[in-house]
Amino acid sequence: MDLAERYQALVNGATLVAESAEDAYRLGALDRILKPWIRSSLDSLGGLFASCDTSHQLAEDTRALATTAASYSELREQLFSDLHHTRPEPPWRTVARGAMAIRAQSAVLLRQPTFVLRRLDAGLNVPGARTWEFAVITKPSDPMDKGTSFVVMVSADDQQTGVPIAVSKELESERAWYQQLEYGFYSLGIRPVLTALQDPDRHLKRPTDDGDVL
Repeated sequence: MDLAERYQALVNGATLVAESAEDAYRLGALDRILKPWIRSSLDSLGGLFASCDTSHQLAEDTRALATTAASYSELREQLFSDLHHTRPEPPWRTVARGAMAIRAQSAVLLRQPTFVLRRLDAGLNVPGARTWEFAVITKPSDPMDKGTSFVVMVSADDQQTGVPIAVSKELESERAWYQQLEYGFYSLGIRPVLTALQDPDRHLKRPTDDGDVL
């Protein structure tokens, strides 16, 4: 077996780790997001072999493959436990550094939503901003629940005091969800500036006929 075949065997092994975790820790609606993500990640890492020129690069690439698969397996176990086991309130969990995080709240005693915050493809961005999706899944155990999604615009400019975040009025009005959005960004290492949190009654105000705000 030559080196290329051995590398492909590692890719196959990493895929087996992912599939085994998916079979052991079923996550319902979250699989719509997680399964395509891990396969895309492993495919991308598998393609790195073509550009490997040194033993150091090979070591880094094989380590990245093994680590990604193992981390995914651990993440699924954590999220499964967050949803189905009695334990302290679960935190936001990082899926992809700087790009995706999930908070799966316990469903043991009452139904609670699961939150997913993820950056969308760069092609969807607008000048000066990055496009994110904030999804609220109210029936996380149901594989058919696609959740309620909100587009979130994040400033791409460097900010010393925090990163301005723009969302729809609909999300601002869901105060508990809006607060979770802030926590989600913090978990990804992004310090958000959510204006409506500084004005708790902002979502209740409405303009009068003369343009003033009640």
